[in-house]
Amino acid sequence: MTSLSEFKPAFMTVEERGSVVVAHISRQNLSEEENIEELGQEFTRLVEYFGCRLLAVDMQSVNLITSAALGKLISLHRNLHRRDGRLVICGVHGMVADVLQTARLTDYFTMAKNVDDAVTLLSSAVV
Repeated sequence: MTSLSEFKPAFMTVEERGSVVVAHISRQNLSEEENIEELGQEFTRLVEYFGCRLLAVDMQSVNLITSAALGKLISLHRNLHRRDGRLVICGVHGMVADVLQTARLTDYFTMAKNVDDAVTLLSSAVV
């Protein structure tokens, strides 16, 4: 895996916790006003270029999410699944939690309360 220290994303900060990569989304709004295509490209780079297979996406800072951003998370999930990887979404609250529940994505995604719980879930994953 190429070193994540080379990765300079606009939408997140990343940290490695053992074999798990944690992507802390740094934007409060994941909407069309932001460049959602760039978010998708950053997720793709994590998986395809940096070889990330166990990924926790921390949504603690996110207060607004639109269907375009949800589509990027679904694409990320599928991309990881094709590579025998796993995704856990954590730190979801408020309106973002409501949107995920309304869209029935809380059943689609593996969800965790916080980063530590997500890392524990992924660390126990057989990949």
